[in-house]
Amino acid sequence: MNAEEKNRYFQELTLNLQHEGFAVKPETEEGLLPIELDGQRLCLALDTGSVRYWREDTADDHRSAALDKAISITKTTAEYMRQMETAPQLTASGLTGDYRLLADFNDVVLAGHPTRYGVQFATWERVRERTGLNAGNFYGPPGGVDSYTAAKRDFATRSGLIPHVVLFTPEQLTEVYRSIPETLENFSITSERQEHLSSAAEQIERTIPDLEDRVDISLQKEEEFCDSLDPEQSGYTFFIE
Repeated sequence: MNAEEKNRYFQELTLNLQHEGFAVKPETEEGLLPIELDGQRLCLALDTGSVRYWREDTADDHRSAALDKAISITKTTAEYMRQMETAPQLTASGLTGDYRLLADFNDVVLAGHPTRYGVQFATWERVRERTGLNAGNFYGPPGGVDSYTAAKRDFATRSGLIPHVVLFTPEQLTEVYRSIPETLENFSITSERQEHLSSAAEQIERTIPDLEDRVDISLQKEEEFCDSLDPEQSGYTFFIE
């Protein structure tokens, strides 16, 4: 990256990290971006999309998980910012503003639009012999890297690159994730099945950035549902310790 590209990347990365609760300090003299968690150093972001960290700063599970999230955010941000720097302008009848063409397939486009609040992503259908755009779906910028992930998913299914039926929604994956430990703890299953379920849980953890929040919401809804049931009518038996 040249100096301007690096500055734009660090600005975008700062917004995405702050969206996830990280604190970002001014760039160091060495050209690195300090990332903090709970007022303490966590890691340093490089302009390559990677991070530098010290083992003692990630000694417990909470900080180790936070580092994994920070690494994921930096990689994803670097991915789409590199595309934004090289992508051509999207031109269409009636379209104004700076929109970069990130992908174009089967008369569906994925575009990125830089704003002061971060990059906004959009998908459109090409119409009128590809001179116009129709039915835009917009993502972000407040959503951070989740906006980019959602826009890519929308483009892939909308353009036909991936059939919609083969993709699970975040809500579906959350419930699958919740069911895995229940199966592992309460049923006698083969070691091969245990391995497949454990690897599936790890894959879901990497796929859904806000998985922990989604699990909490799912648990809360389930508790509210159980509280609303009449034990005599529901067929459930409740035990209170």
